[in-house]
Amino acid sequence: MKIHKDFLYLATIIILLGLCGQFYYDFHYRPRHDISVYYNKDIQTNEKINAVIRDADEFIYFAIYTFTKPDIKDALLGAKHRGVDVRGVVDAEQSQRIEEQKKIINELKAAGIPIAFDDHSGIMHLKTIVTEKEYITGSYNWTKSATDSNDEVIEIGSDDNVRLGYQRVLEKLFDLYFKE
Repeated sequence: MKIHKDFLYLATIIILLGLCGQFYYDFHYRPRHDISVYYNKDIQTNEKINAVIRDADEFIYFAIYTFTKPDIKDALLGAKHRGVDVRGVVDAEQSQRIEEQKKIINELKAAGIPIAFDDHSGIMHLKTIVTEKEYITGSYNWTKSATDSNDEVIEIGSDDNVRLGYQRVLEKLFDLYFKE
């Protein structure tokens, strides 16, 4: 009877150690796929972007084709005032053609946020934002029509491999377009 009882205790300990090992692996080594896709008719897309901006502690990098949403501009300015490194890339032609965008870009630059303009024959058509914690990408331009009228999607994720991929793309654009 004692051997049977000892065996049960030993088996229980082995199972618990195995579960602890699995938990440790899951927490530290298993790739995380924390990615969500949102349709702008189901959520306030601009509020999702503003939440990611507000949550940033170290940096916010962005590339946007059309930018006329003042609430996103205000969130970026707030981040800059909190000491977050904020910088962006915009399409040169779009930024000169749309007065609202030109005004927003000038306000960001006046606050000390570096904004680069693409200088190639194509368009800078990205709609991406990256922080040290998350990324957002998709079809959504930062405009009223994209928020209220168009059919748009955004993908928000915190998977480090994906986030770092977007970060590298934006850093490559900064290297190409910032004229120091």
